[in-house]
Amino acid sequence: MKMLIRLASMLMAAILTAGALASCGKNSLRPHDPLPPIQALFLHVGYMYGTTNAKYVSYSDEDIQKLTDIGVTEVCIAYGTPVVSYTPEGAAESQMIVTAEDVNNMSPELVGPDKTENDITEIKSVYSERVKQLDDGLTLEAYADFALELMERLIAINPEIKIWYSFPDIAIHPLSQMYIDPFLQYYEMMKSRTGEEIWNNNIQGFYWLCEGITTEPYDNFDTENLVDFDNEMVKAMKACADVVHDDGKFTFWCPYYRPNMSISMPIGFIANQTDIFDYVILQPNHVFATGLEDNIEIIKQSTLKNAVLNQNMIAYGGEKKSSTMIGPEMEMEASDFNGSNSEDILSRYQDYVDAYGDMLGEYPMAFYCGARPSLMDEKIIGLLADFLSKNAE
Repeated sequence: MKMLIRLASMLMAAILTAGALASCGKNSLRPHDPLPPIQALFLHVGYMYGTTNAKYVSYSDEDIQKLTDIGVTEVCIAYGTPVVSYTPEGAAESQMIVTAEDVNNMSPELVGPDKTENDITEIKSVYSERVKQLDDGLTLEAYADFALELMERLIAINPEIKIWYSFPDIAIHPLSQMYIDPFLQYYEMMKSRTGEEIWNNNIQGFYWLCEGITTEPYDNFDTENLVDFDNEMVKAMKACADVVHDDGKFTFWCPYYRPNMSISMPIGFIANQTDIFDYVILQPNHVFATGLEDNIEIIKQSTLKNAVLNQNMIAYGGEKKSSTMIGPEMEMEASDFNGSNSEDILSRYQDYVDAYGDMLGEYPMAFYCGARPSLMDEKIIGLLADFLSKNAE
């Protein structure tokens, strides 16, 4: 009986994920030749915990020099909390991107086709309360200041370093489209303030900071719509990516992977069936949580086959149509490696090394080592240096 159930489950998974590619002829493809593999290290700047009362510890020039010395050649300057406010062009004062009134005016169509009136009321209540808790001091202009300050010091120490900027995180996901205009204004701000020489020589493109696609409880994900899947977050992704691509720059996304339909299916369709992102780097999260050991092999095979796969090693959406390059993320954080469970954590980290240890320079990769106190911790910086040096030989 268990075998029959398993066979039925595998058949259903194959049907859902192979998914008969869309009957509609439109898509978000922009074919291009294979791109060079990236190896971006995340460096976090700015505010944290969703408030202007707390900031990430800044990287010193000595830190940057040490990272350069161990072989770090590419970084992604990232933020740890969503943006809340910005000053529209021509305006004198900052304003919130999404207000409680905007939430209350959400249409039934926006929150999904099968929602009852009670569902819609509850969703609006949840997000109205969230808006009230947002710190309106979290402005786009402040995020730009943080990123540009670190960029200037990175360039001063290593003029050849490759840098990715980030679009900030989104606080109110059902209204993601309201972030498009602010994000495009932010893009132009980053471009103009960076300066032409550095923009042309060092800036690779932009990272999309939201690490997943919400399909429950409020949004659609129509796998027959290969333009934006009729999903509010994807619409914002695509609008921003189009501007980046039109400017000759690249896009990069690093979502967390889980072998289930609600999390990995949207990631898989975006990566396999659109060219919204040039690189999609998958987070295994195995080092941070138990029960995710299968992610290591699934992500390894996804990288080797250059397509996001499900737990049955089937590509989401069937045959991969996109030019997107797939890769793994290396993950480590000092609090785990220095804690009482450090031996188990180190064993899990070794699973990453065993699976991905020979991929650097051949496949795209990213490195998450936490904030500055974690990354510059003796044990973490040693593991990163060891990985980079072995792969540089």
